[in-house]
Amino acid sequence: MQTAKDMSYRQSIIDRLDRQTEKGISKYGGTICRSGHLKSVSKGLEYLAEELTDALVYIEHDQELIREMEREIALLKKKCRIGELALRAIAGANGGEALIANKALKDMGLEQ
Repeated sequence: MQTAKDMSYRQSIIDRLDRQTEKGISKYGGTICRSGHLKSVSKGLEYLAEELTDALVYIEHDQELIREMEREIALLKKKCRIGELALRAIAGANGGEALIANKALKDMGLEQ
């Protein structure tokens, strides 16, 4: 049976919690329950809403980075396929170029 301690990322979450707690103690002089900087539930909820809004900005930014990387990967795959086709065409010829093309295909794991 799996337990919470089996999570591979558990320790990084605990470490992050410890860093955030230390940051809060340094900034507010205590933990959230003892510092008194959240005077009311509504103030706490407003603070949470601000933090979640920041999180949404980070998510949107990272999603755009992923989309850009996916476009770059697709373009690189297309260029690699064109290069492979060119090498195969050259490899089909006679002469030194064919030997070079066959060596390149072999180095790429695409031997004929």
